[in-house]
Amino acid sequence: MAKKTTSIIIALILIFLNLSVSFAQESTDNPIYIVQPGENLTEIADKFNVSVQEIISINGIIDSNLISVGTELFIPGLEGVSGFLISYPVQIGESFQVLLRKYHLTTENFLKLNKLTSPAEIFVGTNLILPSNDQDGQNLNSSFSISKESSTFGQAVIHKQNRWFVNKFNDNNFSIGIPGESFYFPSEDAANLSSPFSPYIQSIKLSPLPIVQGHTSVIKVTSSLPVELTGELDNHVLRFFLDPTNQFYYALDGIHALEEQGLVDLKINGVFENGEIFQVDQKVLLSLGGYVEESLSVKYTFIDEELNIQESKRIDDLLEPVSDEKLWIETFRFPVDGSLSDQTIAFSSYFGNRRSYNSGQYFGFHGGLDFTVVLNSLNIYAPAPGVVIFTGPMDIRGNTTFIDHGQGVVSGYAHQIEILVEKDQRVETGQLIGKIGNTGRVTGPHLHWDIWVNGNQVDPFDWVENIYP
Repeated sequence: MAKKTTSIIIALILIFLNLSVSFAQESTDNPIYIVQPGENLTEIADKFNVSVQEIISINGIIDSNLISVGTELFIPGLEGVSGFLISYPVQIGESFQVLLRKYHLTTENFLKLNKLTSPAEIFVGTNLILPSNDQDGQNLNSSFSISKESSTFGQAVIHKQNRWFVNKFNDNNFSIGIPGESFYFPSEDAANLSSPFSPYIQSIKLSPLPIVQGHTSVIKVTSSLPVELTGELDNHVLRFFLDPTNQFYYALDGIHALEEQGLVDLKINGVFENGEIFQVDQKVLLSLGGYVEESLSVKYTFIDEELNIQESKRIDDLLEPVSDEKLWIETFRFPVDGSLSDQTIAFSSYFGNRRSYNSGQYFGFHGGLDFTVVLNSLNIYAPAPGVVIFTGPMDIRGNTTFIDHGQGVVSGYAHQIEILVEKDQRVETGQLIGKIGNTGRVTGPHLHWDIWVNGNQVDPFDWVENIYP
């Protein structure tokens, strides 16, 4: 019995040893890449312009079949680069030269990490592979920018840094710096950040990056001085508000669901309380929303082009006034009973679907979520605090309610059989506002729920899943 037990133990040890050497990484200062879903060694080798055998050798891989999502791989051929390699969208104010300095990369290593033919291919939202000094992908470098009245020496003193160290850290060869040039130094203090646009602007952030058709975009500006901001995104006027905590300014914008993929303009202008100004003018990547096509059969009177134009104009007039007060606090709730987890909430159509009516051309998109009736209740609830700005019948939407949640955020509820609120009434989250019906252009009873942000319809899931700003 003892011999049998000993044999089992030895066998288990051998199995363990075999597994441990199937992926035995050597000690190395090479950067680490984490395998992403759907990737294999051939794709990873191609991504970094190295051979599969080089990756196998440096990582001591015996069985490549054990490579899976989350596996950490050393990447050869990047001398001087260390830490984890992360996918990073280019931020506002970052250029090719800024990225080289910020991440301590040579041009050669940058091009090995990213298959670009020219620095001109780098725009706000361009996804790059860059090194990070910690596992969470957070770059802890702080920065200062040179203005007409300052130098690297003066800014280093202000930020309690050694000038010679700052120059060495930035591979600067002891230049005094030129206006707009950014210098980086190690610090975990966010107060040390400044942007290349102004010494008073600590950061300007746009999310998500790249921006996406039919989704909500947020621009946040952190400033050490009070500033009056104006701007445009894709020729769409931005309205900036001060966060209640006085920590940053923000603008919310809805990207039109039919906007063309490619580059759009971002412009931000600021006037500080001391009279100084700054300006941002950059190209931003806009990506497709991945929407599908669907065909519906309805009465021909409901697809009359003039009827659609008139109703759209009526809605635009309702959305035009923008109140300064932000009425929502948390994420929005779904405006119906039930939940996704137990399938007591279901949808007959999603936001952004490209639509054809009566087998015609796909000329438009679905501007909201259609809740199909799978519930015991036909109740409609307010998803967040707001003020009712319209109730009544519309040709296409049927019995409709609009709620203003403040700062250009408005929600709509169409096809109701009964409206239970009145214009100018204040409503709270979860308050009963109507009943699901089949009025207007419908193929059956349902609730059409849409959300506008700064005049454009966006995917309501944005607001159920995220707290804005």
